[in-house]
Amino acid sequence: MKNLFYALAACFLLFSYSCKDDLTAFSFTHDYAEFEIEVDPTTTQGNISLGEYEVSTNITNLLKDNGASLEHLKSVTVKSINLAIDDSSATPYTFNLLGKINAKIGNTNSSSMIDFAKKDPVPSTGLTAIDLDMFDTDLLGYFRNSNIKFNLSGFTNAPIDHPFIVKVKLRVQFEGDIIK
Repeated sequence: MKNLFYALAACFLLFSYSCKDDLTAFSFTHDYAEFEIEVDPTTTQGNISLGEYEVSTNITNLLKDNGASLEHLKSVTVKSINLAIDDSSATPYTFNLLGKINAKIGNTNSSSMIDFAKKDPVPSTGLTAIDLDMFDTDLLGYFRNSNIKFNLSGFTNAPIDHPFIVKVKLRVQFEGDIIK
């Protein structure tokens, strides 16, 4: 029995020592950003921009706190977007107002944006909070910049007669390799 213990201990030490030069992958998910978009009234229904917001992407400290650095980062994907309506009017809006919602991301120095999440159709069940369906899109090129712009658009089922707030929460996954 004593010999078995020594053999297992020797195998563990040899395995631990031999792995020190291998690449070690990292992956962590972070509640990345929370912000608000004010939706303005409109007299029309149909396709509409709900608003745009600029998000700081200073991820250097976030990576450092998780034992990584920017040069080891291989991919960034938004794993979830939660939207919540904050409307204190006498007749508050729900997501019944919208038939579909699209989320886009882009560089602040460019007018082009790409779709990376949506909800189509939006359930008409009186919800005031909703999660969008995510595309599996690598957004590393955007997150390497100092800022990105986030845009919500959709299709309204009726005109919007008073302003309200949409609270946005982004949960982001970071993946990469660290050389030890």
